[in-house]
Amino acid sequence: MSLKRLRPPLSMPQTRLAAAACLEKLAAEDMERACLAASPYSAIQAIARNLSQDDAINGKAWVVQASPGQSAAQAHSLERAGLGNISAWPLWFRDGLGRVEMPLLYLLRSESVAGLRAAICEAADRGILCNDAEITSSRWPKSVHPAVPLWLASSLNGIPYDPASGQEALAILRSAMQAMYVDDEPGFFYMTLHDDNGKVPAPAQADVHDAYKGMYRLLAAPESRAPAVRLLGAGQALGKAVEAARLLREDWNIPGEVWSCPSYTRLAREGREVERWNMLNPLSKKKTSHIQACLGSGQSPVLAITGYGQHIADQIGGFICARFVAMGADSGRDANGFPSAQWIVAAALKALGDEHALPMRYAEEALRRYALA
Repeated sequence: MSLKRLRPPLSMPQTRLAAAACLEKLAAEDMERACLAASPYSAIQAIARNLSQDDAINGKAWVVQASPGQSAAQAHSLERAGLGNISAWPLWFRDGLGRVEMPLLYLLRSESVAGLRAAICEAADRGILCNDAEITSSRWPKSVHPAVPLWLASSLNGIPYDPASGQEALAILRSAMQAMYVDDEPGFFYMTLHDDNGKVPAPAQADVHDAYKGMYRLLAAPESRAPAVRLLGAGQALGKAVEAARLLREDWNIPGEVWSCPSYTRLAREGREVERWNMLNPLSKKKTSHIQACLGSGQSPVLAITGYGQHIADQIGGFICARFVAMGADSGRDANGFPSAQWIVAAALKALGDEHALPMRYAEEALRRYALA
C-alpha cells in the first residue's frame, strides 16, 4: 500500500461544482417543506436521505452514517446509493476522480470529546458533523460530557451550532456547505441535534438565514411603555425563552424580545476578531460585529440561555452594552436540566430591579408565585 494515499482528498474545481449541485437540491421547495415543522434531528435525516437518493446528486456528496439511530431502511438506501459509509476512513483511499473532495455530511452519536475528536480526525478536520447524542437520555446536560462544549468552544478549527428547529438546521447546513466547499474556507462545522419540535414559532425565511451568523430575532417586543427585556436562547432552550416571554407579558405586563442564538461561540469569536481589527486600525472606520448590530446600544437587560453550562452563553457577555445575565443547566435547582421559564422570568425581573426599572419586590414576588424559593 502506498503511503501517498494516506491523505485527505483534495479540494478541486469539481468540489465546487458538486457543492453547487447539493446547494441547489437543498434550496428546493420540497426540501424546505420537509424541514419546516421538523426537529433538527428529523431535518438532517431527511437531508441525508435526499442527498443520497437523488440521481442528480449521485457521487457529488459523501454521507457518513455512523449514528446507531438510523433505521434499517435508511441504512439500506444510503448503502445502495454508494454513500452509506459508517466511517470517513474509506474516503482517504480513493483513486482517480475519487480523490477529489466532495461535500461531507457526517452523522454520528458521541457523548465524549474522544469520540468527537476521532470523527473529526477521520474527516481530516473537514465536513459538517451532526451529533444526535441529545436524542438519548443521560445524566449530563444535553447528553454530552461537560467537557464537550468547552472543547468545541476552544477548537478554532471548527464552529459549533445548536439549532432550535429543522429550518435553522437547514439554513446552517446550506451556509456551511457554501463556506467550505464553494468559498474554500478551512475547518469543520458541528451541529448538536435534538428531536423535539417544541413550541417555538416558525422563523421568517428572511431572518433564519442569519442563523449561520450566530443569531437572529425570532419575536419582536410588543409596543409598550413598560421596561423590556431581551431573551436569547439556543437549541431547546429557545422554547424556554419563548415561554418566559409569554409569562412576562401575561403575568407581569413586561414586554420581551426573543432572539434565537444557535452559536454563542461564533458570536463571541467574531466579536473578538472585530475588537482586534478595530484596535489595529484606529484610523479606519470601525467595524461592527453581528451581535452588536443585532442588540445595538439599547439598555434593556439581556438574558442568554443555553442547555449547556451557563459559561457557554457567558462568552458573549463582553460584547453587550446592557446588563447581562447568562443562564444554563447549572443555573437552577436541577443541575442537569434547562432553566425553566419561571427561573428565567425571575432572573429577568431581578435584572430590571438591578437597573431600577422595576421595584425589586417584583423579583421576590416571582420567587414566591412560582415556588422557586
